[in-house]
Amino acid sequence: MTSPVGIFGLWIVLHFIAPHLYVYFCTPATLMGLAVSPFVAPAPHCMAIRWVIYNGGTMITTMWMVIGGWFIRKLVNREIEHKKRD
Repeated sequence: MTSPVGIFGLWIVLHFIAPHLYVYFCTPATLMGLAVSPFVAPAPHCMAIRWVIYNGGTMITTMWMVIGGWFIRKLVNREIEHKKRD
């Protein structure tokens, strides 16, 4: 699980689950949920869930940049090796 793939996979799962937990615990879709949401939103568990949502999105964006950089490096190295053979 300490491999980059495992870490990014964990962030994807957390980013998927966190919004559902936030709606359930912090902003229920009821009139009572509407009434209590200003009081529950600053609660530690709601703040933690928002942190996971925000940072999960950032980590997924970073994951795509790392994958893109890896592919570009592979393509450039392949082109360099191809030119060396010619």
